[in-house]
Amino acid sequence: MIAVIGIAATIATSAWNNALGKWRVTSARQKIDLAIHKTQISAQRNKMNWQFSIRETDAGYVEWSSHAQNTLPSKWHFIGTRAIDIDLADTTLDRSNGSYYVRFDYKGHLASRTRTLTLTHGNVPSVKRCLIMSTLLGEIRQDSEQQQPNSSGRYCY
Repeated sequence: MIAVIGIAATIATSAWNNALGKWRVTSARQKIDLAIHKTQISAQRNKMNWQFSIRETDAGYVEWSSHAQNTLPSKWHFIGTRAIDIDLADTTLDRSNGSYYVRFDYKGHLASRTRTLTLTHGNVPSVKRCLIMSTLLGEIRQDSEQQQPNSSGRYCY
C-alpha cells in the first residue's frame, strides 16, 4: 500500500512539474512578446531603427532590453525564474556582445529575414515556446514546439 502511494505521488509530482514548467515558459514568452511589440512601437514613434536584445546572465537569468539600434542596452529587465532558458538550437536571432537581438526599422518592419526566439525550461527541456518574427510588416506570432523538426532540425518554425 505504501509503495502504491509512493508511485502515485511520484507521478503526480512529475505531472505538476511539467505543468508548472509549461506555464512558466508560456508566461515568459508572453512577456517577451509584449516587449518586442513595444520595441516596434518605439521604432515607429522615434522614426529610427530600434533593437530588442535578450541574453542569459552568468547567474542563469534571462533578461531583455529595448533600445535605439545605435546605443548599447542601458536597462535590462528580468523575465522571471532562473529555470527559463534560451534554446540556442532553435533560436535564429543575430548575436553580438553576448546577447541576441532583432532590429526593427523606422516603420516597425523587421530589419532582416525571419527570426525565431525559442524559450525552454531547465527542468522540462522538451517544452519549447517560440516567437517567430517575419518580415511581412514586422509580424510576430507565438507558437509551441512542433512534433517533428524541420529540415534544419529546429522544432519552432
